[in-house]
Formats: sequence, structure tokens, C-alpha cells
Amino acid sequence: MKKEPGELLTVKEASKLLKINEKKLYALLNEGKLPGTRVTGKWLFPRAELEEFMSGKAQETVRRSFWESLVNKKVLLLCGSDDPAIAMAQGIFHRVEPELLLFSSSVGSREGIRLLRDGFSTIAVSHLYDHERREFNFPFLGEYFDDPGEVVLINLFYRTIGYVYGPGKASSLKECADRGMRFVNRQKGSGVRELVDHLARQEGIDTASIRGYETEVFTHFDVVRSVASGDADLGVGAESVAAGSNLGFTLLLEERFDMLVRRADFFDRHVQAFVEFVRSGHFKGLLGTMKGYSDRDAGRILYAAQR
Repeated sequence: MKKEPGELLTVKEASKLLKINEKKLYALLNEGKLPGTRVTGKWLFPRAELEEFMSGKAQETVRRSFWESLVNKKVLLLCGSDDPAIAMAQGIFHRVEPELLLFSSSVGSREGIRLLRDGFSTIAVSHLYDHERREFNFPFLGEYFDDPGEVVLINLFYRTIGYVYGPGKASSLKECADRGMRFVNRQKGSGVRELVDHLARQEGIDTASIRGYETEVFTHFDVVRSVASGDADLGVGAESVAAGSNLGFTLLLEERFDMLVRRADFFDRHVQAFVEFVRSGHFKGLLGTMKGYSDRDAGRILYAAQR
């Protein structure tokens, strides 16, 4: 007879489910690693929690083997928010550290943090902003990590972002909606998208009234290209990208752009090599050639503000 997820399993049934012998089962129970309850002298185990235990062990095995393969291949995977400086830094980093390779993927701040949590990236990059706490990144760690102290934040740079527009200048989403302008948005989960959603709420705008609000692109270059080609009239992007076009730019804010690393991996020699690179003249020199960047805290370990 098949047991339902909410039912309790006997020692024999639990051993079969976990594919371990009963002696090992009792050992895990004594170590407090398995949930169980004693009823009339017999141990019983909740099936749902045992399956959760198995899932966690499987994920940990995948995470460990994945990380070990990266270390052996001397590859750093950087996932999260899009920024042109990161893409440009990859070749320079390899020139400074010939044995190491840096790869980046622009998947958005939230997805980058999730991938770091799940062990599928070495470094996450993010610029998520909590408007109530007036703090970048730290307020969001609790959404992904049971213990936010598992993560170390290091500043990469500060950058300016704002409205990017063609012939028809606009400086607010309300103006965009009122004039029937076409908007190009970033994907859900990106820091820019969360900022735009906040601006819409702040201005009291129904996003359905903004033409193209659901048109999503994944990079600042895509935003600029959409406006420059005439496919859209307005978007939000980095000043560094807008400066390379003939488009107008209206400043919204300066963002703090950080990298996130698991505390357990922070002192890995490959991670430390990248941190030292961020603190070096090579990286700061690159930022100095691009509009809208500040390296004032580059490579500095950050701590959450005490409020």
C-alpha cells in the first residue's frame, strides 16, 4: 500500500526511501540530522520531511561537484545585473591573471543572487535598492539566504542611470503615458525593472497605460538600440551606454553596484584574485574611460547600515 506524503514511515520504510541501511538511519537520527518521533517504543518518520532531506542532499552534491569543477578549470562565473564595464573587464582580467577565466551572464540582479544561493555561480552582481530603507542589496539577502551572514558584499563601482530618449524628450513615466510614447522595459527581476516599477507606483501610474511597458530586453545596449532604431521612444539605461549614442539622457540616480560572494568561498585564491583586480589600477583605469562611473569604493568590503 502506497504511503501518502503526510503519513509516517516505519524504520524499514524510511531506510528503503533513503536507500540506506537501518544502522545508518539510526546514526543520522542520533546526530539530529533526521526528523523522527517515538511512538509506543517505535520510531516513525514523516515522509515529506525525509523527501526534503533527500532533495537537500542531492542539491548539495551537485553544488559541491559543480564548484570543484570550476576551481579545477580555474573559471569564475559571474551572474546577475548587466553592465558594460563587466563585459569589458573580462579580457583585461585574463591578461592580468593568465591562468584564470572570467565569464559573465546578464540574467538580472535577482536571478544572479538565486544562482549564487543554489551554487551555480561564483559571484553575483546586483544593484537592487530598497527605497524605504535607502539601502542597496543588503535588505534582499534574507529573501534568498536563511542566514544573510553567509554572504560577503564587495563594492564594484557606482554608476549613473536615467531616462534614455530620442527626439521626444521625457523625464517621467507620467509624461510618457500622457504623450502616448512607446516604452522599452527591462526584464522582471532586474534592478532597473524594479526601479521602473517603483517609479510607476510613486507617480501613481497604471503601467497598462504605458505603451510597450511589457516589452522586455535584457541589457542596457538593448534599451539604447531600441530607442536609437525608433522601435521605442523612451527607456531606462546606464549613462555609459547612452553616451555612446546620439540619444538624450536625463539622470535618475547614482546606483551602488556590488558583487556578492559566499563567505565560505571569499578566501578562495581565485575569488581573491578577482577582488584584487577590482582594487587595481587596471579596473579603475577602465572605469575612468567610461562616462557615469565612480570607483571610490571599488574592492571595499561593505556592511549593512545599522538602523
